[in-house]
Amino acid sequence: MRQLFVHFFVCSIFCSVMPVSALSFGDTIKTTLAGEIKSGITVSDFEHNSIQSEFKESVWYDSGMNLRVKTRTFFNENLDFTCHYLLLSSWGDSAQSSRFFEQKYPGSISSQIFKRKFENDNTSLIDLSSQIKQGQDSLAYHRLDRFNLSIDNNFGRVVLGRQATTWGNGLVFNPMDIFNPFSPYDSDRDYKQGEDLAYFETFFNNGDDLQLLYVPRRDLEDGDIKFSESSIAAKYHLYLDNLELDFMTSKHYEDIVTGLGLVRTVKNAVLRSDVIYTFAGGDMEEDFLSFIINMDYSWIWFKKNFYGLIEYHYSGIGIDNDYSTIFTDYDISTRISRGEIYGLGVNYLNSNLQIEINPLLNFNVLIIANINDPSYLIQPLFTYSILQNLEVKFGANVAVGGRDDEYGQIEIPFSSKTKDFGSNAFIWVTKFF
Repeated sequence: MRQLFVHFFVCSIFCSVMPVSALSFGDTIKTTLAGEIKSGITVSDFEHNSIQSEFKESVWYDSGMNLRVKTRTFFNENLDFTCHYLLLSSWGDSAQSSRFFEQKYPGSISSQIFKRKFENDNTSLIDLSSQIKQGQDSLAYHRLDRFNLSIDNNFGRVVLGRQATTWGNGLVFNPMDIFNPFSPYDSDRDYKQGEDLAYFETFFNNGDDLQLLYVPRRDLEDGDIKFSESSIAAKYHLYLDNLELDFMTSKHYEDIVTGLGLVRTVKNAVLRSDVIYTFAGGDMEEDFLSFIINMDYSWIWFKKNFYGLIEYHYSGIGIDNDYSTIFTDYDISTRISRGEIYGLGVNYLNSNLQIEINPLLNFNVLIIANINDPSYLIQPLFTYSILQNLEVKFGANVAVGGRDDEYGQIEIPFSSKTKDFGSNAFIWVTKFF
């Protein structure tokens, strides 16, 4: 632990001090330094007959603080280095419930559901994360969330190291973005979690481009980099008049994933779609098809800026009746743990509306609907820019569903209790520097 902390401390100093020191080596080397401190409170509520009520029948209270320090050093017009140091801490009922269920149901499904742990780098190429503290009701850890070297030249662009990439045209669910996707339930989408990977992009004279990436991963049992645990992928982006096409193929763990995406304008709106097919490999048993189709449009009404989105998502591996199988179905539980899928159902209809109430205050509401149940997740969010460098976000995640609904209560196998999706309200204050 001490060696890891020393290693992390040295990397952090290198991340934050090296770019500033580099300015003394010549006028051609430039650096930027920025960051943010975010703190907030979340209040959660669960049904009284749920397993969460065994820990606490009243509302749960949680708070947290995140610090992100960002540096980027430009050595010349073709070479730059990016580093983000990230410190995360949380304390409250969620962390305390983890200990409660671990002690009451050791080794059970219930204890795994509520287990709180820091986002370690056990499967990453380089271990750049370290836990600082895990107490009875608290958790703190830090990591280098970006740590990469970028090379731009006539041949294209190469980025090596910890970074974030986004593929696909999904705006709520994004089945083509299998490497480090956002969860559709995340209210905070400022930063994706960084992954260790090698990325290459090259452009052609007609505007087309080709992207390649390789994500090496370690095996949890022996800690070695293995091709069966890694991903390698290619995506070709093609322009045809007012139509854009994406052709994607990848080896992801032991699966083969292929996809076709398109983007085109329809009058003043934009239509997007992705179709993805997964050929299961290794211990996985089920091949499946997934796709999204969405359309978004912006307009002015009553002298206010409006933005609207509607999206349909189909998941061929989704469950259409008994959601409790997520606890025992290997294919689904593994893909959820990898972050490849999030929704448990088959058919989703999603909508999003944004209103610029004034230049300082914006309102956004996202509705995710499982249309087989039906059940719903409603996410209203206000963003208020108090000052140029001070922002407040306050919102909620309101789950509407009954027993055996995805956004309601799901039965836990071998238990008389259910796991409630739960609703919460939150406020986050962010100071930028």
